[in-house]
Amino acid sequence: MSLSMLHCDGEKIINAEGKQVFLRGTNLGGWLLDELWQGFFKGGEAQWDIVTTLEKRFGKEEAERLIKIREDNYITEHDLDYLQSLGFTCVRVPFWYRNFQIDDSGTWKRKENGEIDFSRLDWIVEECEKRGMYVILDMHGVPGHQSIAHHCCRVNHCRLYDETDEGARFRTLACELWSEIARHFVGNGTVAAYDLMNEPMCDYEGEDKVNSKYHDVYSLLYDAVRRNDPEHIITLEAIWTPDDMPHPKEYGWENVMYQYHFYDDSNDSFKKVSQHHASKNFNVPVLVGEFSPCRGTATWEYILNLFNECSYNWLTWTYKGHCAKGKTSQWFMFGSDDEDNVVDINNDPISEIERKWSSIRTENCCKPMNDHALLSEYAKA
Repeated sequence: MSLSMLHCDGEKIINAEGKQVFLRGTNLGGWLLDELWQGFFKGGEAQWDIVTTLEKRFGKEEAERLIKIREDNYITEHDLDYLQSLGFTCVRVPFWYRNFQIDDSGTWKRKENGEIDFSRLDWIVEECEKRGMYVILDMHGVPGHQSIAHHCCRVNHCRLYDETDEGARFRTLACELWSEIARHFVGNGTVAAYDLMNEPMCDYEGEDKVNSKYHDVYSLLYDAVRRNDPEHIITLEAIWTPDDMPHPKEYGWENVMYQYHFYDDSNDSFKKVSQHHASKNFNVPVLVGEFSPCRGTATWEYILNLFNECSYNWLTWTYKGHCAKGKTSQWFMFGSDDEDNVVDINNDPISEIERKWSSIRTENCCKPMNDHALLSEYAKA
């Protein structure tokens, strides 16, 4: 039995029993889509490089097996038990299109029975359901790539917004992927929301950043989801301020939650963005989908108190990652500084890759990086 289906009611998230629910927890960043700065690999810039390099060296089947070893050990039931013990109510799960497709042409990975293989998402949804935690499904890497940043899965390769045949094809592939995800999870209340695109155009500046371009893609993806799933909340990201989002009525968006990512350098800057959202009269719930006081003078206690006072939903970035030797990082709840579990994708032999990626279970290689008791206190408040 899945958890109670959620929906938006003005600025609140309400469950099927009419009770307000707050989504508070963390991201499982790095699990299904790695990032060089936090990852257990070297020799490339993004997940694309991991996959293509291993495929060139060992073939598709062996590359898939090695990546499975990494994913099997990166997040386990141990991790979910721990998050439950903190009183977290939600995890956001970043993924990319190649978790479900073998190429850039939309060729599906399928099970023996012919069904599209969503087994990774099925596992996390089922395990979170057992623990009473909701899941936000986050398309961190969209077909055609929604930014030029490494965390969209491929560096400097954004084609999604191009007014070309290639751009149109990628938009079609992105719609087809979200359509199938929605078909697969329709009616599953444990899925709190669909997060259509992570940080679109996040590294674009000046005249190059045209918000209407990604608004239009949001609308295409929104329609693709709604054709198969009229119930689930859809969350749309403002990158980086409330000014980057239209009023939902402009596009006819309903049952949507607006999302902000905060990596500001002071308590005051966090407060200003929160106040700015309040001035926009969007009348939708707010999800702070990523944040960390990783710069400047911002503090965990001030930020968490601010978010709770504003009745925001929040998810830290991120649960786990790799730090430089001898260093700690406020980006992570748990971190490892052991260089011996970092795979050199260009040079390590298969046996070394197997050994290293088998060793990255949190309880084996990581230590706490921030105040988990404080996170737990505010998650339960």
